[in-house]
Amino acid sequence: MLSKFIQSLCVLTLFVCSQSDATIQILATRVVLNAAEKEQTVRINNVGNEPQLVQVWLSSTDKTDGVKKEDLPFFINPPAARINAQKGKVFRIFQMEDAAAKYPKDRESVLWLNVLDIPPETAADADKNQVKMAFRTLIKMFYRPAGLKGTPMEAGDSLTWQLRKAAVGYDVVGTNNSPFHVSMTSVWLTNAQGKEVEVTGEMIAPYSTITYHFPKVAAVSGNGTFKYNYITDLGAYIKRTYSF
Repeated sequence: MLSKFIQSLCVLTLFVCSQSDATIQILATRVVLNAAEKEQTVRINNVGNEPQLVQVWLSSTDKTDGVKKEDLPFFINPPAARINAQKGKVFRIFQMEDAAAKYPKDRESVLWLNVLDIPPETAADADKNQVKMAFRTLIKMFYRPAGLKGTPMEAGDSLTWQLRKAAVGYDVVGTNNSPFHVSMTSVWLTNAQGKEVEVTGEMIAPYSTITYHFPKVAAVSGNGTFKYNYITDLGAYIKRTYSF
């Protein structure tokens, strides 16, 4: 379907974007599919003034060009749809019978939901060389096996942190001892002057560690204070403070 647009006289340029950049809006910041459930749904709205063609698929990584599709134990219905201006469409994500057997049972797995917003092609486009931009938005999909201990919020609250002096500045090492992923938007380390120095947050996988580097923090007050924001299943931001 995408090749049809690429082969046209217009030039189609693909951009990976945030939801605020495009006319297609996903009504979720993440999708959670429990192994005990057959399906999950996601609604996509067209907030623009023209119809849009939307293509949806899953990938195992966010480092993908979207051209070559993976053989994953999930399928989406419909895989592509036209969404009229100011309207929406519900896409259903189904797991196949062998999905649970292909992923770990002691922790959740993360995949990526790709939403490609392909601009409409008009009759005028066929008569001129125009650059058309296709926007691809990615959000996380967590595949969650049954029987995991604890909850995602408990995982976010239970992260442990260590402060280490680095060659330049400080490192803060976080440990996630839970079976859930914890996605952080921002983290802060308070310097000796009481200023909270911010760096961009990342996702920490189950049973793993992550290191944040603060090169601009020359010294801390006392043992040091660290803050972090994590995101819940519903997309809420929770801010926590950790004293070393």
